[in-house]
Amino acid sequence: MSRALIILRTIEAIIAAAAYGVVAGLLIVDIVGSEIFGRSFLGADQLAVFGAIIAGLLGLTLATSDNAHLKTAFMDFVLGKHETLAVRLGDAISAFCFLGAALVAWSFVAIFMDAQDKPVFYFVLWPLQIILPYAFASSGLKHAIFAWRPAPKPIADGVH
Repeated sequence: MSRALIILRTIEAIIAAAAYGVVAGLLIVDIVGSEIFGRSFLGADQLAVFGAIIAGLLGLTLATSDNAHLKTAFMDFVLGKHETLAVRLGDAISAFCFLGAALVAWSFVAIFMDAQDKPVFYFVLWPLQIILPYAFASSGLKHAIFAWRPAPKPIADGVH
């Protein structure tokens, strides 16, 4: 299980870094084109926005993998003596919320898949929108694994 999570994290990190590289390249091409040639690259700024969204949502999955999310102290006073239980309960609630968000995001993408609209460019947008349900499902699955079996969860702030 731990090895699969490490491989998944590595793939997500590579794709996020590549997305940021594409964003930087598109913005450079757009700026050079507009400043030197007087023409900007058609759609470069919109594609850069999509690349940044992809990289940012993969950042969510990477934060989940690294146990680097912000930790609230909302229930610490109640479950303080049972810190392991509190962490597992938090992961279970997070898994439920992320997996629910993945279902909602999938229904959003499905609408665009059915419509086959091409609102911004000359291609459909749903392949780019797939990152929404993927990021939520990946984070939800990781939280579910951490709630079920906390051993692969990285230590954060001395709490395992």
